[in-house]
Amino acid sequence: MIRPAAKPAKRKKRHNLLLVSFVICTIFPVMLSLIYLSFFARDQYASRVSFSVRSAETTPALEFLGGVSQLGGADSLDSEILADFVHSQTLVEELDRQLNLSVLYGCPSGIFDFLYCLKRDATIEELVSYWNRIVSVTYDGGAGILEIEVRAFDPKTARLIATELFDLSSKMINELTSSARDDATRYARVELAQAVDRLKEARSNLAKFRSTTQIIDPEADLSGQMGVISNLQEQLTQALIDRGMIEMTTARPDPRIDQLDRKIEVIERQILLQRQKFGNSAENGGNNYAKLIGQFEELSVEVEFAEKSYLQALSGLDAAIAEAAHRSRYLTAHVKPTLAEGPEYPRKIRDIGLVLFFSLFIWLIGVLIYYSLRDRR
Repeated sequence: MIRPAAKPAKRKKRHNLLLVSFVICTIFPVMLSLIYLSFFARDQYASRVSFSVRSAETTPALEFLGGVSQLGGADSLDSEILADFVHSQTLVEELDRQLNLSVLYGCPSGIFDFLYCLKRDATIEELVSYWNRIVSVTYDGGAGILEIEVRAFDPKTARLIATELFDLSSKMINELTSSARDDATRYARVELAQAVDRLKEARSNLAKFRSTTQIIDPEADLSGQMGVISNLQEQLTQALIDRGMIEMTTARPDPRIDQLDRKIEVIERQILLQRQKFGNSAENGGNNYAKLIGQFEELSVEVEFAEKSYLQALSGLDAAIAEAAHRSRYLTAHVKPTLAEGPEYPRKIRDIGLVLFFSLFIWLIGVLIYYSLRDRR
C-alpha cells in the first residue's frame, strides 16, 4: 500500500513562536551587548609587569650534576606564593589604603557602566572580587616567571597600580627572606645566649672563690708556702748543726745550747703549723690547700669549658648568618610596568561573539527541549 504524498508545509503558530524566541534569546542580547559596549562601557588600559624570584644561594660544583632537578625549587615555591599574594585580600587592602581603589575604579557622575565600574560603597569582599576580575596573573612554572596584567580606565593609573603591586610583592619577599633568616639564626642565637650565661656564671663563681679565700692563685700561694717550709727546714738544720757543734766543743751547762733548743722548738712548731695547712686540720682558719686547689681547678675547668663553648657558639652564629645571607631572595623585574597608548578592553568583538554563542546555544537547547516534549505527546 502506497501512502499518499505529504502535503506542502505550511507556516504554523509554533514557527512564529520559534522566530520570536530566536529574536528574544539571541538577537536581543547581542544588540543589547553591542549598544552597551559601544555607548556605556568605559575603555580600559592595560599595564603589564613581569618578574621572577631570584636567590643569591650558589650551588657547589660537585652537587650541580646530582641536583639539577632541585634547581629553582625554592624560587618556584616563592613565585607560587606571590601568585596567591597578588589575589589576596591583604594586597587589596594595602593598595586601597595607598591609592583608594574605590575612587580609581568608580564611575564618575553621569556614566552608567555597571559592569566594569566599581560601586562607591563596595565592601572589601566586593573589592577583592572586582580586583580579581581586572588583574590577571600568568605563571610560568618552568622558568618561575610571573606576568601580571593590570587594567584601569587611565593608562597612567594602570601603570601606577602595577608599580605599587610590584613594590608590595618585593616587600613581601623581603619579609619572607627576613623571616627565613631569623629562623635560620634563631637557634644559633639561643645557643650563644646560653653560652654567654654559662661563661658569666663560671667567671662569677671563680671571682667569688677568690673573694672568699682571698687567694688569687692557690698554686702560686702553695709555692710560697712551700718556700716558707723549705726556709724553716734550712733554719732547723742549721740550728741542729750549731747545737751539735757546741755540744762537741763545750761542756754543760752552756746558755747557747738552751737558746738553740728554744730556737729549734720554735722552728719545729712553725713547720708543724705550716704543714697543717695542707691537711684537714681545723686550725689556721681552715686553709686546707688540698681542698682549695681542688675547688680552684674545678672552677678553672668550668671557666675554660664555658669559654670554648662561647667561642664555638659565636662561630656557629657567624656561620648561620653567612649561610642565611647566601640564601637571600629578591625580585627581578624582567619587564617593568608598561604604559599603554590605546585601550585594549573591553574587547567588543570577542565579547559580542561570546554573547552570540551562548545565547544561540541556550536558544537551541530550549528548542530541542520543546520538540522533545512535543514528540512525546
